[in-house]
Amino acid sequence: MNNPSARILIADDEQSIRSGLKSILESEGYEVFTVPGGATAVEVAEREGVHLALVDLTMPDLSGIEVLKRMKKRLPETRVIIITAYASAETAVQAMKLGALDYLIKPFVTDELKLQVQRALREMAVERENEALRMQVSRTTENEMVGKAPGFLSAVAMARRVGKDTVTVLITGETGTGKELVAREVHRASKRSGGPFLALNCAAVPDTMMERELFGHEKGAFTGADTMRPGLIEAAADGTLFLDEIGEMPLALQVKLLRIIDGQDFMRLGGTRPVKVHSRFVVATNRNLAKLVKEGKFREDLYHRLNIVNVVLPPLRERGNDIILLAKYFLEHFSTQKGIDEMMLANCAAKKLRAYRWPGNVRELKNVMERAVILSTGKKLVAEALVLDGPSEGAEDQPDWGKMSLKNARDAFEKSFIARALADCGNNVSKTSTRIGLDRKNLEDKLKKYRLK
Repeated sequence: MNNPSARILIADDEQSIRSGLKSILESEGYEVFTVPGGATAVEVAEREGVHLALVDLTMPDLSGIEVLKRMKKRLPETRVIIITAYASAETAVQAMKLGALDYLIKPFVTDELKLQVQRALREMAVERENEALRMQVSRTTENEMVGKAPGFLSAVAMARRVGKDTVTVLITGETGTGKELVAREVHRASKRSGGPFLALNCAAVPDTMMERELFGHEKGAFTGADTMRPGLIEAAADGTLFLDEIGEMPLALQVKLLRIIDGQDFMRLGGTRPVKVHSRFVVATNRNLAKLVKEGKFREDLYHRLNIVNVVLPPLRERGNDIILLAKYFLEHFSTQKGIDEMMLANCAAKKLRAYRWPGNVRELKNVMERAVILSTGKKLVAEALVLDGPSEGAEDQPDWGKMSLKNARDAFEKSFIARALADCGNNVSKTSTRIGLDRKNLEDKLKKYRLK
């Protein structure tokens, strides 16, 4: 089972051995790097992100055993096969104890060499698949795609359909609608499902650190950079990188992201040589990117590159009976998790859930149901256990405009407007300030005035 995208390093002080191995492995479709000694082996392996290293046991500058030790410490995911002309039971046992995958004896039999490499890469792939399965099992309850609303089913079907392709996917929807779950669905449906799924919320990382998080850095790139550190783009190789809140990415980084998507290579911070990557990008936002383009806050070329396929998630208030389906799902999940006997959702509770507008969408519903399970004492979850933070859609929860003065009506509307904007921005005051066009100091004053958290 060949893996043509695999990168292999050969470290041997004999030119004929290096060129012979390189020729054999390149004929199998692998990307091959060679070094004449052990001193540069770890450095090249780090820089190129190799999957497998064939390391000679005896080299004048650094022994294969020492190279193996350094690689296990600095590159634990890179597999090492020791090659030697002087095999003995002692050296084989020592190499295997230190973590070598296997060893090969010179002179090589070509078919045996190919088989060893294929077996090593296959074992690595199986390990990654098993890890992905373990992670998937641990996240099963969080990854359930619950719902029957046409808009929701259409979005999920689109995610699974485009997952089979390699195209970049843009997921849009309000905060809390489940954009990361849909991104994971794209990943699971793809040929990269055995690879890693990594996520970065662009709104949660300071601009000064985002470049380092994405691209990584070379040793000595800045004060405190004692070792090379790969970024998320590199760590997501052969998998999927999910960039949430892409609208918050600084313009300078947008240029670099466009280059990576188009060219599949980049340079680490402080680096001088490009690093090849094979990652799939899925991005999401709760903002209108087309509007940001017009305002000069988002690059138009990147927008068109990302907007090839747009999966649109509807807000929870537009999903009808999905509110109850999700409530029952979370009720069962949290009661089981907390060791409580199976609970039922009372009709009064269901009515209250339907009447609420859910500004925080599915995320808010999940939190409400967890809190309700904790507060409930009987086998039925009743309306009184549901603590909702905002207005419901029922008339009894709406202001009686006809009995209010103009000032009070204006205040009631302003409070409702700010509460909704704050929820849509994930309770982020700075983002809310920008969204509604009110400076932060005035917004904070109004939050105190209306007692909004």
